[in-house]
Amino acid sequence: YSQAKLELYGLFRALHSLKLYLIGVKKLVVEVDASYIRGMVNNPDMHPGAALNRWITAIRLFDFTLRHVPAARHQGPDGLSRRPPAPNDDYEDPDEAEEWLD
Repeated sequence: YSQAKLELYGLFRALHSLKLYLIGVKKLVVEVDASYIRGMVNNPDMHPGAALNRWITAIRLFDFTLRHVPAARHQGPDGLSRRPPAPNDDYEDPDEAEEWLD
């Protein structure tokens, strides 16, 4: 996947993993360092692909404000997302992560 798709998938995975805690939350603010995610979610392309459409559909189920934080000020969370997998990390199948949407 391209960097833009990986960032969008990261947002999808974060919201999916915390969905039990986030559904119904008012005034939720999600901070990302990729400013183009807002455009991808608010103005999806007519034919970006089935997986991308499912991610955007799942993301739009949540009521939140997307706030851009420049990468220079967003280093802590960004470093966590870029760390290599550890031997004891659980692997989640991407297809299984999308089953909850059906």
